[in-house]
Amino acid sequence: MMNRFINVKALSGDLKRTEIRRGVGYRLTTKEFILLRDDVSYHILLEDILGVMLRDEEEASVHRETVGDTHVSHHFGTSSYKIVVTKLRIYNRSGVYEKGSSTLYTQLSDGFCEQLFELLQAA
Repeated sequence: MMNRFINVKALSGDLKRTEIRRGVGYRLTTKEFILLRDDVSYHILLEDILGVMLRDEEEASVHRETVGDTHVSHHFGTSSYKIVVTKLRIYNRSGVYEKGSSTLYTQLSDGFCEQLFELLQAA
């Protein structure tokens, strides 16, 4: 099922967790976090993550982003997280792009989030 996502380069580090929920794929290694969606994938080195915060219920429930010619809206509940990074790599059907300081919004399972926090503290 992972083959329908935009492929991200070979993973570095040891694979710790893989999840697919609601059409979104998540991969976590000892060195990186990868978020896989149908039209775009995000590759983030753990060392580039500044913070992961539970998104407040009062914040807007719709996040809109533009990647190339693609406009994407994401709807979130109270279990979504805000991930702030110094840089990330974006893979889409047109190619690979590097982006500087960014904020990414996504839903993470409790187990995935716990494991992400543990790896961030160990880094």
